[in-house]
Amino acid sequence: MNRHQKLIQEAAASVKEMRDKVNQSPWKPSYHLAPPAYWMNDPNGFSYYHGEYHLFYQHHPFSPDWGPMYWGHFKSRDLAHWEEAPIALAPSEEYDRDGCFSGSAIEKDGKLYLMYTGNQWTGPDHDKDLYQVQALAVSEDGITFEKVPENPVIDPAPEGDIHPYHFRDPKVWKKGDHYYCVLGSRTKEHAGQVLLYRSEDLYHWEFVNVAAKGEGNFGFMWECPDLFEIDGQTILMMSPQGMEPEGSLYHNLHQAGYVVGQLDYETGNLKHGEFELLDHGFDFYAPQTMEDPWGRRIMIAWMNMWESHMPEQEEGFAGAMTIPRELILENGKLKSKPVPELEKRRKNHKGYSNIRVEGESV
Repeated sequence: MNRHQKLIQEAAASVKEMRDKVNQSPWKPSYHLAPPAYWMNDPNGFSYYHGEYHLFYQHHPFSPDWGPMYWGHFKSRDLAHWEEAPIALAPSEEYDRDGCFSGSAIEKDGKLYLMYTGNQWTGPDHDKDLYQVQALAVSEDGITFEKVPENPVIDPAPEGDIHPYHFRDPKVWKKGDHYYCVLGSRTKEHAGQVLLYRSEDLYHWEFVNVAAKGEGNFGFMWECPDLFEIDGQTILMMSPQGMEPEGSLYHNLHQAGYVVGQLDYETGNLKHGEFELLDHGFDFYAPQTMEDPWGRRIMIAWMNMWESHMPEQEEGFAGAMTIPRELILENGKLKSKPVPELEKRRKNHKGYSNIRVEGESV
C-alpha cells in the first residue's frame, strides 16, 4: 500500500468513529448533502462518469474545523439520492503536503481525471507564506485515484502581473482538439483575475492569457473560477474575495457571481459585461457546474462560510451543499431552478385550493 492509500485509510477510520454521532445530530440535513463527519467546503470535480454523477468536496476528515484538505466523494444516479464513496485524495506528496485544494474533473480515454491545486505552507502566515501548483490524479473506476508521476503539471505561476503564490482551483474542459482550464489568481497589487491555460493531453500546459481582471470593487482574489458556454455566450463564474458592500449587495463574507461575454480562444481574452450575483442568500460560495449527458448545465455550491458561527461543529461536522440547480440564460442573465429529479424526494403531499379565510385561523 502506498502512502496515498494509507492516508486515505486513516482518514476513513477517523470519519467512521464520528459518523454515528453526526447522524444523530439535529443539525444534520437530510435533503442537502453534508459530510458523514467533520469538515466540508467547496464542491470539487462535479462530473458524470460511468452512468453516475460524481461530486467531490473539500474535506478535513479529522475535525469539524478547516484543516489540511482531502477530497471527500459522493455519487448518484439521479441527483436526488446520493451515496457516500471512499475519500478520493489525501495530501500525500511534497507538492500537496498541506492540502489537496479545489479543482475539477474530466473524462479522457475512458478514465476520470481530477485536476487540483497542491498547497504548501512556507511559513506561519497562510495569506503570504504559501506555494501552489496544479496536479492530476487518475482513476479507471471513478473510485480509487492515483496521482500521476508527472506532477505537478503546472508549476510555477506565469510571469507578469500575476501573484506567484495565489494560484489555484483549476476548472478544466475540452473544446475542439484542446483541453483548457481557468485558474483563480490575483495581481501583485491584489486585484482578482482569472488565468487561461491550454493543453493537448492534460499533462503539458501552456499559459494563454489573463482572461479577465477585476477593476474597482471587484475583490482582491478570484477563487473557484468556472467557464462554460450557454446559447453561444461565454459564462465566467467566480468567487471574488474582498468586495465591499454596495447598498444591499455584497454583504456576505465573500461573494459568488458571474459575467457574460465572449472568449477568444486564440488570444485568451474574455470581453464581458457587468458582474452579477448568482444567489442573494447567505453563505453561497464556490459554485461549480457540469454539463450532463442531456445537455443541462447543473450547478452546486457550498452553503456554509468560514469565519461564521456553525452550531453543528459541536455535533462533529460542518458544512453542506446547495441542492443541484439547472442554469439557463434568459435576457442575458443566468437563472437557476432545482433539477426536476428532486421531486422524487417529495412525499406526504398536502394541497389546498380555493380556501377562503376570515378572521383568525390556526
